[in-house]
Amino acid sequence: MIETGGELGGRRLAPGERFHFACLPGLACFNTCCRDKRLPLLPYDFLRLRRCLELPAAQVLAQHAELEADPVSGWPTLRIKLTDEGVCPFVTPQGCSVYPHRPTCCRVYPLARAVRPGPGGGPPQEVFLRQETPGCLGWDQPQELDAAAWVRQQGLAPYQAANNYCLRLFMHPARQGQVSLDDRQTHAFISALYNLEAFRPLAASPGFGERFGFEPERVELALAEEQELLKLGVDWLAGVLLGG
Repeated sequence: MIETGGELGGRRLAPGERFHFACLPGLACFNTCCRDKRLPLLPYDFLRLRRCLELPAAQVLAQHAELEADPVSGWPTLRIKLTDEGVCPFVTPQGCSVYPHRPTCCRVYPLARAVRPGPGGGPPQEVFLRQETPGCLGWDQPQELDAAAWVRQQGLAPYQAANNYCLRLFMHPARQGQVSLDDRQTHAFISALYNLEAFRPLAASPGFGERFGFEPERVELALAEEQELLKLGVDWLAGVLLGG
């Protein structure tokens, strides 16, 4: 989760500022942006990718993800495990093989998004920055748009909504600087946000809702719908790790 624009390279876009960009298979740089990059997987990214691959979460974690600590927040984070040649494993000569389910970092490129909770519990505040990658020819294309149009074109809205929900955990007001989780807490974090198949039995266990302050209707909904189960995992972690 990018917390401040200072964590990113690039120039901040003014609200409504327009730019020229398009990524096309005929460009000489096509597919080169999927090489030698840190490609983070946020929880909703992972959910969509797992659905696309039609594999158990544990298998996707083992084969396609690497665990690291975010250098700013300390939260455990996942990134796509690149090949030995430093290439995203889902890239083919024709382009991305998981394109309809590609993660946030790929959808928002060539922009980057920094976000923080809104004041007084209001809507999150976001900024977009231009990522001027050397050798990228997309900036020379005639298509003109702004950040809002790019969000619509790339289908970012459900990703933004899911990522914004995670702010209540990642940027919880009780978090003081970097977090430091032990192995047990890290396991709980990965289970609740990524390996929902492992979190589901806990959520379905007798007394779960009563013990952690969730209404029975909410638990029932979460057990029926993965995206609601992910939200439940976010709030459960906020309670057990940061006190609510």
